[in-house]
Amino acid sequence: MASKKPGNGETHYNQDELINHAQALFQVNPEVVAGAFHQAEQDQFTIDEAKRLIGQFLKGKVL
Repeated sequence: MASKKPGNGETHYNQDELINHAQALFQVNPEVVAGAFHQAEQDQFTIDEAKRLIGQFLKGKVL
C-alpha cells in the first residue's frame, strides 16, 4: 500500500508493491527489482529512488 511520508509530498511504495509491478513500472523482470533492493536499508521507495537503484544494479560489475 502506498504511503506519503510527511514533508516531501512524494508517494513511497513498499518493496513488494514495486517488485509486483516491475514490468509495468520499470520494464524489467521482478527478479531485477528484488536484486536492486537486496541490500537497501529502507523498505519504502519513491518511483525515482527505485529507478536509480535499478539502474545502478543493472550497471554493476559481475565478479
